Amino acid sequence: MEIETIKKDAKKSIVDLLNRSLQIEYNLLFNYPRAIYKLVNEDKIDDEQLIKNIEITGIESLRHFDEVDKLIGKLGGKTIWKINVLGWSTDVKEFLLQLLDEEKWVISWYEEVKKAAEQNKVKAGGLLSKLTGSADELPEDIVNVSDIISVCKRHIIDEERHIRLVRDSIEKLRMLKNK
Repeated sequence: MEIETIKKDAKKSIVDLLNRSLQIEYNLLFNYPRAIYKLVNEDKIDDEQLIKNIEITGIESLRHFDEVDKLIGKLGGKTIWKINVLGWSTDVKEFLLQLLDEEKWVISWYEEVKKAAEQNKVKAGGLLSKLTGSADELPEDIVNVSDIISVCKRHIIDEERHIRLVRDSIEKLRMLKNK
């Protein structure tokens, strides 16, 4: 069985794009509990749906972070751990507006990763699969292009849903503050 993998020189640019997305995911992981705390304890807004929307986005970001972190490792890269902590004085609406922009950026980076994977694929089967026994037992530095594209497609769908959740959250927050 032949496997399509990524050219060695393209791995770095793909890892760079994936690391950009991870920084957004990691920021959200760190900041969504703080935003909820601020809403409930400082702004005195305890709307169940609003909080649930923010939680869903944060929890799914944890899954994205885990999957992309593993993919970066398989591509031979290193995960960049950089975080921008939400300041206590930051308004939750400001945080959500920033998050909305960031979710759009993440989608564009996943689209770029998909395109780079498609444009830089090479065959890694034939003799290689005979040496390793099967495609399921590929060496660790071989990443199947279809796996990369599949991860990106799933994450794009999730990010599009996150955008809808964040937009709903911004509108809900606006309504609750205008009461």
